[in-house]
Amino acid sequence: MLACCGVGFAMNAAALEDYVGFTLGAVQYGENGENSSSPGLTALISARPNQYYGYEVQGGIFGKTGKYSASGMIDYSMAVYLPLFGSGINLYGKAGADLIYSSTNVSNADWTYGAGVEYQGGKSVVRLGIQHFNLGKNPVIDTRLVGVTVLIKLEK
Repeated sequence: MLACCGVGFAMNAAALEDYVGFTLGAVQYGENGENSSSPGLTALISARPNQYYGYEVQGGIFGKTGKYSASGMIDYSMAVYLPLFGSGINLYGKAGADLIYSSTNVSNADWTYGAGVEYQGGKSVVRLGIQHFNLGKNPVIDTRLVGVTVLIKLEK
């Protein structure tokens, strides 16, 4: 994961567009046939060398998820964007690695992936998306962060 971050930071120096922002969302999960949700909040850095791909670093906290009272997470993902006819609307997909630390001293590293739609207008991006995480150990809880992200373009 550290090697990926190194590549990402090197890529950032040449990036044409850098964004920072946050996601407000619901952490949805299913365990033992029961589905539930709790709040989630993340901060996000997105670097985009062009309109078709980029990388993202995200960190945040989840509320109560199953037997865990709280969890902190960080992930590094590569993202691809599909612009729709010059309208400012993009479909996006992302995949990468995450590290999650939960209450009761449980941590795990795993793969994460997500998708959604975003609108780029001027210096801001508004995104609606979903991202998958595996949380905890024995059992692993299948978790999804569904949320709205607001990103602001940084000036060079």
